[in-house]
Amino acid sequence: MIPKNKKIALLHPYVDKTWWALKMMLYLSSFLSKTNQVSFFTFYFNKSKNFDYIKDFVIRDYYNKKPWKIFSLFLIAYHIRKYDYIISWNSPMHFAGVFSKIIFLSKAKLIWWNHHYPWYYSWDTNFFIILKRFLEKLILKKIDLVLANSYFLRDSIKDIYWLDSYVLYPTLDKFFNNSPKAKNSDHFTLFTYSRWVKWKNIELIFKLYENLKSEYKNLKIFIWWQWEELQFYKNKYKSVKNIIFLWFLNKEDILFYLNKSNIFLFPSKIDSFWIVALEAMSQSLPVICFEKAWIKEIVDDSKNGFLVKTDDEFIKKTKKLLDNPSLRKKFWESAYKKSKCFDESSFLKSLSEIFSF
Repeated sequence: MIPKNKKIALLHPYVDKTWWALKMMLYLSSFLSKTNQVSFFTFYFNKSKNFDYIKDFVIRDYYNKKPWKIFSLFLIAYHIRKYDYIISWNSPMHFAGVFSKIIFLSKAKLIWWNHHYPWYYSWDTNFFIILKRFLEKLILKKIDLVLANSYFLRDSIKDIYWLDSYVLYPTLDKFFNNSPKAKNSDHFTLFTYSRWVKWKNIELIFKLYENLKSEYKNLKIFIWWQWEELQFYKNKYKSVKNIIFLWFLNKEDILFYLNKSNIFLFPSKIDSFWIVALEAMSQSLPVICFEKAWIKEIVDDSKNGFLVKTDDEFIKKTKKLLDNPSLRKKFWESAYKKSKCFDESSFLKSLSEIFSF
């Protein structure tokens, strides 16, 4: 049962950019604040930006500059000591929750909601990473409940930390619950967007374009969000009208471009759950992506998209959909139906079961 009349603290390091993990923490804060006293603790809150869901709860931000960040971690731990529940995002905020229990004798139920695979367990080792891993495994026994945002991440948590966890899927923003507009089967329009860090394989999008541009003269690709190589690709394709680099999209803009497109490209080879794939499917776009364990929870191969193993297969499957209007229509219908499995009612049902621990 979802708690009522409790003091609940939610912890996330930065309220700065509108990444989906942050959106989900803010959404959860907003929902819980309807029946509880909720505070959101962070190192930094960018007050100049408009974030969804920030209405009925307090955001408390602390020093985020080194060496003050360590001090802030303990300061947050002190201020949350009298709360009934502490819900923490990934590292380092789960340390604050544990410090509150160990040092300041908090009796709170500590919940650690994992949104990302802990890549620092795969990085080349250095002293600080080794120390972080060591300390992390020491503190985990003080966490009362571990949540994962996919079954893939649940299994990874078991392998890395030897901990059991419950799956709480992110929910699709209600804004995307609107019925999608009819697609134009004659258009060859592709869309992709993400927080393009190094391992998300953005270069494949341009490789795909180079392979298909001669065959599809009206092929068009929309690309959104910043990444390290953005300026390089913008310069390289500045004279190419069919590659459109988008800038500062809000939800209305995203919905607009999703409805102008008919295939969604997902080149990433990391992430534990990619909500933008669901946003695309909610507007009837099939998804072409790599065959990773977690994406199989969203994309059903050859039903609402294609799961591929190589870059070449990614391009071939895109071409297959471009060449087959009837198959695209079939995928459109299936993608929309699948997205409904991740609506708000499903999220709240899972949340209610989790709070019964």
